[in-house]
Amino acid sequence: MNSETEMLKQARRRALVLALILLGVLVYGTAGYRCISGATASWLDCLYMTSITITTIGFGEVLPGGEAPAARLFTLTLVFLGVGIFTYALSSITFFATDEGLRTRWRRRRMEQAIKGWSQHYVIGGWSVMAARIAEELQATARHAVAVVPGGSAEEAARRLNARHFLVIEGDPSDEDALRRAGLEKAAGFFAVGADDATNIVACLSARQLNPHLRIVAAADDPRHGEKMRRAGADAVVSAPAIGALRMASEMVRPMVVSFLDTMLRSANPVLRVEEITPIPRFEGMPLGELLAPSGHRALLLALRQKTEWIFNPPPQRLLAKGDTLIVMTSPDELETLRARLT
Repeated sequence: MNSETEMLKQARRRALVLALILLGVLVYGTAGYRCISGATASWLDCLYMTSITITTIGFGEVLPGGEAPAARLFTLTLVFLGVGIFTYALSSITFFATDEGLRTRWRRRRMEQAIKGWSQHYVIGGWSVMAARIAEELQATARHAVAVVPGGSAEEAARRLNARHFLVIEGDPSDEDALRRAGLEKAAGFFAVGADDATNIVACLSARQLNPHLRIVAAADDPRHGEKMRRAGADAVVSAPAIGALRMASEMVRPMVVSFLDTMLRSANPVLRVEEITPIPRFEGMPLGELLAPSGHRALLLALRQKTEWIFNPPPQRLLAKGDTLIVMTSPDELETLRARLT
């Protein structure tokens, strides 16, 4: 990483030196032609004469006294000095513009600079079908995320995550340095969705050491590895085979419910999700009906989490208690408004 940073610094220094040299040539030529003309030519004409000389366009003399031997001698010095420098600068600019490796480094550097300004975002560790679906869901709900992707998958991830809310860091999702570059120490959550369970266990351990307050959700191909992931730092473990089995059973016995949930998750207009809100203490004792009513929100209250108890479809007159979490169905925009008022 240090060598890459040094390479970018060298490229910037080289571009700056070339720009200063070109500027010097333009100043030399413009001032020279101004003197040759006896200060009768305008500065613009002198700059124009310098430009057509060093670019070899050569439309002809446009300054008074340009046919004099001294003027032609000056033009010769400008040709030999300026044309070579201009040609070299043009080739260097072409190299900067076409070198894929350098462009990749610049892009990576810009991403890392952007990530430094983020906080409470989400980090996706790994790249797979599951990771892509997680990214799409975060994008649909307007949440910022960074994907830490192994080199072979970085290009595909960059194509998929082209929204302004998403950035891609090339690296090993179990490597602490890559996670730091993704801003994990200021993130709200981490998804361990690497290529295999062993990678996810190490990724959970690395992420937990970097950020003790982070929420970590890990994927497990083998349900038996769930406990190891929890010991490594995962707050929740999702087994794709187990979830798939439950989904198949639901498709068989309650197909309309599954269809409703699928429609809700895939709908683009409006985007609706089941979200959670924990109001701040000053709302304690307020009836739930009054809590959601003042601003005219269309949020649908589905349940209330009170300590270890779930209360489904709570009545509007029920009073909010300390630590209660509301489970509501709402849109991302309405959710932001609700959170701004209640949290």
